[in-house]
Amino acid sequence: MLGRKNPKAQSAMEYLMTYGWAILIIAVVLGALFSLGVFGGGSLVGTACVASPGYLCSGPALNSNGELSFQFGQNTGSSIYDIEMACAATSGSTGLPANMAAFSPISTAGVAQANTVGLSYNAIVSGQTLSISTLPCYTSTGVALGSALSPALSGTATIGQSFSGYLWLNYTTQGSAPGGSNPWYTVKMATLSLKVV
Repeated sequence: MLGRKNPKAQSAMEYLMTYGWAILIIAVVLGALFSLGVFGGGSLVGTACVASPGYLCSGPALNSNGELSFQFGQNTGSSIYDIEMACAATSGSTGLPANMAAFSPISTAGVAQANTVGLSYNAIVSGQTLSISTLPCYTSTGVALGSALSPALSGTATIGQSFSGYLWLNYTTQGSAPGGSNPWYTVKMATLSLKVV
């Protein structure tokens, strides 16, 4: 009687060993994925630039200096002039630069320029697209995303850092000389959701 094996005990041990190894492997894989940040909320943020009707925003990318690049276009049926843009984290003026002088005027070549009077005659005709680069994005407190005062505190934004905000467009409907009487229009032309790359 002492030499006989209990088949039920042997079967139970085989069951525990087989499934024990499988559970251990699954736990190691889940631990590795968790340490890589796969389950972090930031990894779920997609890249999107959803433009308002009449505008185009495609291919957005936000670099570690807090500068946005994208394809911009308009199809409103008429030309727009004296174009200025801003990228801000809030839907109101609190996240924008302190005044309109802090907006970034662009040329039809898509190069960010200083806000000088001599560059105020830029125009985009309906149906035209431009490549915009180095447009600074601002946090909800009005600080440039890549500056030393931003939450990263390093002078650069963190790779993988999420940013949600808006693109604002400031323009006139007729080219105007500095100090001219043509009205300025400010519109929220796109909603942004992206990560620093």
